[in-house]
Amino acid sequence: MKNIITILICFISALSYSQIGIIKDKDGFTNVRKATDTKSEIIYKLKENEAFWFNDFGEDWIEVFIPQDKFSVEDTDDLMIGGYIHKSRVQRIENLTLADQDEVRFKYELREFKRENHIDNGNGKFVTKIDGRKIWGTDGNYPKIEIQKINASIKDKTIEIHKVLFLDLYECDTRITKYKNGNTYFIHQYCSDGAGFMSYCGL
Repeated sequence: MKNIITILICFISALSYSQIGIIKDKDGFTNVRKATDTKSEIIYKLKENEAFWFNDFGEDWIEVFIPQDKFSVEDTDDLMIGGYIHKSRVQRIENLTLADQDEVRFKYELREFKRENHIDNGNGKFVTKIDGRKIWGTDGNYPKIEIQKINASIKDKTIEIHKVLFLDLYECDTRITKYKNGNTYFIHQYCSDGAGFMSYCGL
């Protein structure tokens, strides 16, 4: 069977959403509802292997947050679809099967961040956006490390990852966990400058 390669850029802010998940549903999709009731309005359909954020407070229904822009995520209400799904339909990323480490490869080419190579809205000390996009991996200070390129392959087949998918990621390192669900692979990583952090899911 052909491998499904999906680029999923998913982040968790230290102050907003707690976990990353996908659905587990034999129908291949799960209805996201406006309220915690099966008769509530359906506002979105989460598909198999579509990553989302969620908060779990031990209730039967779980609050989920789905980014409208799959290439750049900002944690503002107008750029998120927020709703509820039943907890029985949630599969936590960390509960997926670990991928064969030799089968899937994922490696960053990193370089020093240089402000003169970018456009930012900061004052030389603090910044919130670089090249027009919210930054992930710092707590408002300028990053020290940026990604130059990502080298990825599955079963020795090279996977091209366009720079639009990682231009707003900073302070990454090599501590990653590789998961597999069916024929879709997930790369999960926490990145941090010591104060701010993000959780990233890829491939």
